[in-house]
Parts: sequence; structure tokens; C-alpha cells
Amino acid sequence: MRLTTKGRYGMRLVLDIAQHEKYGPVSMAETSLRQDISAKYLERLVGELQRAGIVKSLRGREGGHLLAVPPDKITVGDIVRVLEGESAQLVCSHNRLSCPRSVHCLTRAIWVAADQAMFEKLDSVTVQDIMDDGQNCISKKEAAQAGLGRSKAIPAPLLDASGRRKAVRRILRQRFLQNGSARPQKLPGAPKKIMVVDDDPDIVDYLVTVFRERGYDTCSATGGIEATEVLLRENPDLITLDLEMPEEWGPRFYQRYARMPEYKHIPVVVISGLPGIHMAIPKAVATVRKPFDPAQVLQLVEGIIGAP
Repeated sequence: MRLTTKGRYGMRLVLDIAQHEKYGPVSMAETSLRQDISAKYLERLVGELQRAGIVKSLRGREGGHLLAVPPDKITVGDIVRVLEGESAQLVCSHNRLSCPRSVHCLTRAIWVAADQAMFEKLDSVTVQDIMDDGQNCISKKEAAQAGLGRSKAIPAPLLDASGRRKAVRRILRQRFLQNGSARPQKLPGAPKKIMVVDDDPDIVDYLVTVFRERGYDTCSATGGIEATEVLLRENPDLITLDLEMPEEWGPRFYQRYARMPEYKHIPVVVISGLPGIHMAIPKAVATVRKPFDPAQVLQLVEGIIGAP
């Protein structure tokens, strides 16, 4: 009854697709960076999930992977059965002939019951449950089954993120519908502006301080969705971009603004602690690995956009 990496990594893969497919098909290169799992290994897993009807794949330049069924229809048990087969279960619990002692074994009934209990638990939790409540999803299920409703110890899902996403999409639609739209004009003599995008508030504060002390103007965002709002409002000259962030991953934000003619020429410097950061955004003008030297970052910025 031991899960292998196939089952555990497959669960992370499906969750990653579920969390990010609202922004378009999810590539395994992006999932590999977010989950720190080999892209080749993920491609093997996604092939099995595709054949089982859990994931569907889209080809082409903007292709990638989406869920084939809604996340509230996919249980953890479904994923484990597809990827683990019978290896997640004790062999004698489903095949008496696998062990010559199974007919007279006094402990087999215990393993059968444990096996059934495990899959009953796995089948009781959906991908949507995990997305809604994370580590609290089991407690939520147990509370609901006991007729207790939502426990006070379980925080309700935040609603402002969804509302913010809708607002950003509305702003983008308005922007694309404007004929001849252009980037907001800067005031004469205004210092060059750098936009810092990172989900760590300490890093945001640190970089903002470094840039301001050098004489640059700054703006900031803590996620891809918020970054789009700030981009449209602030018109920066350069963006420093983290990769792994809540709501929307850094490369998704980059792909969106790179399609907008008035913003696609803004240079981006990737600053991240993830492996393979130079591959996440191939058109980035530079990449910096965390922890970073502020003098190095300043030197890069000045080399790209000049002095303030």
C-alpha cells in the first residue's frame, strides 16, 4: 500500500494543470519548473493520464495540456489507480493466487480492509477539494460527512482573487478593443521606472529600496494577475520578474503582455531561485539567481535601460 513517485508526482501534475489551465494550455516545461520534476518524466505521466481520459493535449505553438473533465469530477483515487495500477495495493488483497498462504492467512482480511479504507479516503477527495481548501480538504470532508458544516478552524476560500482575475480580463478586453491604443505617455524629465514582480514582500521591498536609492522610479506587484493591472497603469521601462507566484506564474504574465503591441518591447529580467531559470522565458534580457547581489542587479539594469 505504498505510493510510488508516479502516484505522488501525478497528483502534483494534475493539480498544477487545474490551477493554471484558466490562463491557457499548460506546458510541461512550466510545470517542470514549478514542481521541480523532470519534464521528460512529466511527459510520460501525462501520456498515461491522457489515455485514461483525465488530461487532454492540444498541439501547436500555443498548445499544452488541459483537464479533460472538471476538477470536481476527478478524485485522488482516480489518479492513483491510473498511474499506480495495482502497485499501490497489497497484491494478495485483490489476488488470492499471488500468495500460497492467502487461503489460510489470518492477516489477509486486515490488509484487504486497510486497502479498501485507503481508496475510500482517496475517492472521497477531488482535485477541486484540494484547490479550494488545500491541506484542510480532509477536515472539510469529514466535517461535512458528520453534518457539522464548515469548521471554524477551516478558512473559507478567498473570493477576491477570482474577482480580481475577472477585473483584469475586463481591462484587457477594453484595451484590445481600443483602436490605436498606445502605452501611456511619460511626463518629460520623469525618471525611468522599474516594475518589481515577486510574491515575497521582503524581496519586493528590498529591490524597490535598491532601485529608488539609485534614482529610479518603481512600482511593484506580488503576482501575475496584479502585475497585469500595474503594467497597464504604470507603464514601466523594465520588469524584474519572479517565476513561481500565486494565482499566475511569471511566464504566463510575460506571455500575456508580450502579445500586446504597446508593451511587448518592455525588457524583463528574471530573478528566481528555481532551477533552469534561463529556459523559463527565453527572450528575457537577463537572469539572476536568488540569493542575488544588488550591485549585480543594478549593473544589469543600467546596462539595459541606462541611468535613471
